[in-house]
Amino acid sequence: MKILLPFILPLSLLAYSISSFAQQPRLIELREPKAGELQQLAPDIAIPLEEPGYTLLLPPDTIKGMIVFFGSGRDTTDAGYEMRLYAEAARRQVATLYVTTGQRIEFLFDSTSYEQLDRYIGKVLEAYPIPQDRLLFAGMSLAGTRALKFGYWCMEGHSRYGIRPRAIALCDAPLDFFRFWREGAFSIRYNTNPTSASEAQWVNAQLEEHLGGTPKEASEAYHQYSPYVKGLEIDPRLELIKTVALRAYTEPDVHWWMANRQRDYYGMNALDAAGLVNELYLLGNTEAELITTTDKGYRLDGSRHPHSWSIVDNGELVEWLLGL
Repeated sequence: MKILLPFILPLSLLAYSISSFAQQPRLIELREPKAGELQQLAPDIAIPLEEPGYTLLLPPDTIKGMIVFFGSGRDTTDAGYEMRLYAEAARRQVATLYVTTGQRIEFLFDSTSYEQLDRYIGKVLEAYPIPQDRLLFAGMSLAGTRALKFGYWCMEGHSRYGIRPRAIALCDAPLDFFRFWREGAFSIRYNTNPTSASEAQWVNAQLEEHLGGTPKEASEAYHQYSPYVKGLEIDPRLELIKTVALRAYTEPDVHWWMANRQRDYYGMNALDAAGLVNELYLLGNTEAELITTTDKGYRLDGSRHPHSWSIVDNGELVEWLLGL
């Protein structure tokens, strides 16, 4: 029996109140045909695909920059607090672009996905007067992983449109996939929690399928895939973003994780965030920041969860971008 993971049906993008604007931001969308109906994550786990493309929200007047958000659910309320970012951005004359390959769980395993995202972002930059030297790549969880990986890809010179991020903002993103796979295996072995064990099943299945096995069997592939692994040698990709401002947001509430997911420090993405920022700082990046919060992580229904975009102060993030 296949398990379809739950998702929320689309509602109006502009349901979030923006009545304080003299004019509402202009909405432009590109929707391409879906590649099918389901994304198969594991033999018995699948989720619906969405339409590839983008949702762009332009401020009514001058555009001072653009935030590229790599999350799925670009026009639905399942994006939650992340979608509220556009309102704060538009108030400050910053555009927001939500891009998706159509896969709600997009790992960026192959070059086709990078090129697809590059095309969406590049076409927007060609069509509208957006300052290309003030681009912020952002994402929550695996979308944050995508933001950093796509940032590396651009800085390596692969972008057909010459895209370069001025800044990157990650919210509780997994970066070290040796650690992530190991903690998944731990959850499966102990069946620690239904949520943790289910996620671990499909995450590890995806990693093993696309990277050629477990970390022991395909160590080099895991190194190349992971945006950050604390190691004996300096990752040359870190040198590429020495001049890119970076923020890593995390709420390291270990007591919540132990009580609700039976995870400890090793199972928290905060480890990756702190390691990345610390090493960038040691390499001379004075614009790398670790932002930690306390009791800010809540879902839209009011339930406590530190792994939530609610830990990000959207308005302050946009001001940070404009101040660089």
